[in-house]
Formats: sequence, C-alpha cells, structure tokens
Amino acid sequence: MTFSEKMRDMMNKGMAASRDIVSKAASQAQTWGEMGVLRVEILQLRSQAEKLTAQLGAEAYAALAERKEDSLSAEAPEVKDLLSRIADLDKLVLEKEAAFRKLGGKESDLDREGPGA
Repeated sequence: MTFSEKMRDMMNKGMAASRDIVSKAASQAQTWGEMGVLRVEILQLRSQAEKLTAQLGAEAYAALAERKEDSLSAEAPEVKDLLSRIADLDKLVLEKEAAFRKLGGKESDLDREGPGA
C-alpha cells in the first residue's frame, strides 16, 4: 500500500468515526430533549394535582366547619369530581414518570428545583 493509499484509508476511517460520533451525539440530544419535555409535563401535572388537592381541602373545610355538616362523603358531587380529576392526573404522572425513567431519567431529576439547584 502506498503512502497516499494509507493516508486515504486513514482519512476514510476518521470520517466514518466522526459520522458515528455525530450520529450518537444527535441521538443523545434527542433523548435529552424528550426527557426535558417529559420533566416539564410531569411538574405541570403535579402542580395541577396539588391545586385540586387544595380545592378538595377547601371543600372539606367548607362542609365541616362552615356548613357544620357531620361528615363528608366521597360520593358528594363536588368531592367525587375532585377525587376523579386527581386520580386521572396521578395516572398521567405515573405514565410520564415511567417514560422518563425508560429514557434514563432519575427520580431526583424530577424534583421541583431540578438537578444542580
């Protein structure tokens, strides 16, 4: 093999390795992007669930303290609707968290402050 053939061979191998690295980097960037979207969605869903839980607490307070009812049933229309909406959000959060972990995310990455905060 001549010197020029060796150089051409080396250049071709180098370019192939560069393409492989760029391909892997693009794939990783896409994964990180998907994880970022999932993280935002999870935090938003958790926030919505917290707001509904606060509404549930306000409804319980209104029924027991303000209206002087003896008890509060999970079948009361206002309570039943809130419980159903909270359960739906919890299910969505679990699904999104599973997808996040499948991409390599950790539970600590889902803290409100985020990593490094």
